[in-house]
Order: sequence, then C-alpha cells, then structure tokens
Amino acid sequence: MTRMGFARIIFRGSVYSMTIGDFEGNTKSDKVYEYLKERILTGAYNPGDRLVIREVSRQLGVSDIPVREAIKKLASDGLLELKSHSGARIAPLNIKNLEEIFTIRVELETLATRLAVDAATSEELDLLESYVQSMDESIQNNDIPTYTASNRQFHQLLYRASHAPILVEMIENLFMRSENSKMIFHHDPARLRASNEEHRAVVEALRSKDREKAVSVIRAQKESGFKIVIDALKLSRSLLGG
Repeated sequence: MTRMGFARIIFRGSVYSMTIGDFEGNTKSDKVYEYLKERILTGAYNPGDRLVIREVSRQLGVSDIPVREAIKKLASDGLLELKSHSGARIAPLNIKNLEEIFTIRVELETLATRLAVDAATSEELDLLESYVQSMDESIQNNDIPTYTASNRQFHQLLYRASHAPILVEMIENLFMRSENSKMIFHHDPARLRASNEEHRAVVEALRSKDREKAVSVIRAQKESGFKIVIDALKLSRSLLGG
C-alpha cells in the first residue's frame, strides 16, 4: 500500500473502500479536499462534528499541511465552520438559509435545463440516459450509494449541458452549501423509482426539444424534493445550529 493510504467512505450506512488517489486533483491537498467533501455531502459526518487535522492526516497517510489547506477550502465553500478555540466543525443546518438556497436553486436549475434543451450534445444525452439506467439497476439491487452517485452525476451533467459555465458554477456552489441537508433521510424505493421516471422524462424531452416539458418536470421535482427536506428538518431541530 502506498503512503497515500487507505480510506473508507460511508454512504448513509453503507461502507466501501477507496483511496484518496481515486479522487481528482493535481495535489494531495486537492485530493484530501475531494475526499472530505464527498464524506460531508454523503452524510458520513453530522452537523457539528469536529474534524481533527491530525486524525484525518493519520487516516489518509498524508501530512497535516494538505489537510489544513483542504479544510480552509471547505470552510470557504460553506461546508465547514472554523472556530478559534474548537477548530473545524461540519457546518450546522440552518432552515432559513436552506430555504433561501433552495428557492434560488429551483430557478437556476430550471434555467439550466431550459438552456440544455437547445445546447445539449448527442453525447451528453447518451450519457444522461446511461445514468438513468444506472439508477434503475441501483434501485433493483438496493444499492443506495450507487444511486446517490448516479443521481448527482445526472443533475451535474444536465446543468453542464446548458453550456453556460457561470450559471453552472453558481448551481454547483449552492449545491455544496445545501446537499448535506439530506443526510437525515432513509430512501424510499418507491420514491426513488418515481424520481428516476422523472429523470427519464427529462431526457426524452431534451431529445424531442420539448422545452416546456423538460422545464416543468425539473421544476416540479426540485420544488417537491426541497419541500420534503425543509419539512423533515423542521421536525429534526436537534440537528440544527440555528
């Protein structure tokens, strides 16, 4: 085993093994950043959990320096809070902030989908379909980690297919600031199947250049999903930081 070491990533109760070498990045700091971001976004950490630099360094087989640099970047993304006396902690969930972020995300993600109707390439559409197929197989196999990863890849590609880089950057920034709010959920297979049928409908609408259908499906999916998150969080105030 290399000095980069061996790390486990936990996805909502499931565990599988990866090395930080599996993550994109030109430097150790980049790879540590991607590793920690993945753990935060998939619920391996809870809001308020403390990140100890030395423990992370030892776990990943790297020095403290790349971990410290990664933590600073995650704090600038809004995923961590840095306190002078307690160090780095996973940012608490805040309903008021999330409601604002979700309102903006609905509009931006709907706009990106509208633009993708005209801008998406045939290769992008084929890849979107492959993600839908992957999610179908994941549901059949009760493989939530793979479903979660494919779902994220589907939406990222859908918005990138708008070929509007500034818009995509805004969406991805807001995604990072809000996606860990879903860590409290247990996935309902029936809801996953319905959601993936919506994904399939979006791809069909993109292929047929049906702008209004694509936009209406994404808007309805996002508004419904975000409402579920907010309602659930209001019932789980023990997780919240304000």
